[in-house]
Amino acid sequence: MNPPLPSLTPTWHNDTYASISPSRPELSAAGKTIIITGAGTGIGHATALSFCRAGADKIILIGRHELTLQDTQKALTCDSSIHAIDVTNEASIIALANSIKKWDVLVLGAGYLAGPSSIVASGTGDWWLSFETNIKGAYLPLKHLLPSANTTTTTHASIIAITAATTFPAAAVPGLSAYLSSKLALHKVVEFVAAENPDVFAVALHPGMVDTGVFGKSGGDKDLLPMDSVNLPADFMVWLTSPEARFLNGRQVWANWDVEELKARGEEIQKGMELMVGVYGWPFQGT
Repeated sequence: MNPPLPSLTPTWHNDTYASISPSRPELSAAGKTIIITGAGTGIGHATALSFCRAGADKIILIGRHELTLQDTQKALTCDSSIHAIDVTNEASIIALANSIKKWDVLVLGAGYLAGPSSIVASGTGDWWLSFETNIKGAYLPLKHLLPSANTTTTTHASIIAITAATTFPAAAVPGLSAYLSSKLALHKVVEFVAAENPDVFAVALHPGMVDTGVFGKSGGDKDLLPMDSVNLPADFMVWLTSPEARFLNGRQVWANWDVEELKARGEEIQKGMELMVGVYGWPFQGT
C-alpha cells in the first residue's frame, strides 16, 4: 500500500509478508537462544511465536506476570522457560543473567506508558515510571546480559529495542511526553551499545501501530489510524537478526518499511547518519 506516513521505502506494510517470513531458510534461528522481555502479551507474545517458527533452540520469556508468561509458553512448540520478574529490579536481573550461559537474541520489549497528560498536570510517579521501565528496564538487562552474548566468529548476538514513533513532533502526540521522551532516549542507548560492542548488532524498532495495551492507553483511535497486525513487528524482528539487516546497526527502523527496498539502500544508510538520533538542521547548512 502507499505509505500513510513519511516512509523511507515506497512500499508500506501492515501485515507480514514473504521476505520476513520465519520459514525463510535465510532467517533461520536454529540453535539460537532468544530472550524476550515483556513476553507475556502483545508484541512480546507474538515475537516468541515468530522465533519459535524460525526454529529457535530456546526462548526465555520474561515479564511481571507469571500467568501471561504461561499463556505464551503454552503456545510455543520449542523449548522455553519463564521468569516472572520486574526488569527494573537489579537483583532479579543479576540472578537471571547468572542462570544463562550464552544467548543470541535479546528483545527489549517491556514498556510502560504513563497516562496521557500535559507535563504540568501529570502525576510525578506515573510520569517517571515510563523512564524507570523503558530506560532502567532496558539498561539493567543490557548491563548484565551483554557479557554472555554469543559473539563467536560465525554469529553476532542481536539486540532489538522496541521504541516508538519518536520522530513525531510533540504537537502531533499531545500528552505522551513521558513515553516518547523515554523511548527516544532508548534509541540513543542503542547507538551506544552498537558503538561499544563491535561484535553485537543493536537496533531500535518502531513496531508500527498495533492494538496492544500500551496503544489502548495512549488514547489512539484504531478506527482512524493505519493499524498493523501484531505479526508484522514479530516477523520483522526475526529478519532483523539475520545478516541481511546488518546495515541497520545502531539505527531505528520501522516495521512497516519494505525490507527489500531497505536493502537496496543499505550502503547509503550505513555510510551516513540516517535513522540515528540527532537534532534537525544539524550539522548546520550554509554556515
